[in-house]
Amino acid sequence: MTEQNKSRPNTQWLELGPLLVFFVFYYWMRRTVEDPNTAIYPAAGLLAVLSVLAVAYAWFKHRTVPGLLIFSTSLVCFFAGIAYFLKDPRFFYIKPTIVNIVFGLGVIGGVFAKKNVIKMMFWEAFELPDAAWNKLAIRWGLFFFLCAALNELVWRTQSEPFWVNFKLFGLMPLTIIFTMTQIPFIMKNGTVKGMEPKD
Repeated sequence: MTEQNKSRPNTQWLELGPLLVFFVFYYWMRRTVEDPNTAIYPAAGLLAVLSVLAVAYAWFKHRTVPGLLIFSTSLVCFFAGIAYFLKDPRFFYIKPTIVNIVFGLGVIGGVFAKKNVIKMMFWEAFELPDAAWNKLAIRWGLFFFLCAALNELVWRTQSEPFWVNFKLFGLMPLTIIFTMTQIPFIMKNGTVKGMEPKD
């Protein structure tokens, strides 16, 4: 097996790339179609197609596809399809809610099942005692629940364009900020592998 096949796909870009195209295409459609309220349907369909292509790219380039990417892509296709055929965009709006609830339950549930998901994902990057891994996982689980609640609040109280903006410029920056806020906890309770102090 070649080094290229051994390398892992960059999940962040495989998810962010289709989302950026969705964002641009959505606003282009709102300016070109007769009824701007229908722009969400072709945009959601394009997002589903691009998400599937991202999975295919990951497989052909790396011979592996992260489970989270498969899960997220499956939900994009499922809810985009329901929204299109029923002509009800609310099914597409709730997709981030479902994803974040599932992630939150999986991460916190993994702590009690002694299968810490966060540790399984980042053990190659950080060295932490199990108690710290569990605290970190619970923090992430609560953050996912917060994102689910925020998504529900936004789509139920704001306009569709506002929700589209929030999807890209709200949830993404929040995730980055939250990740950065966890670095002091990691450094206090463990080490970053490859950066251990030398004797």
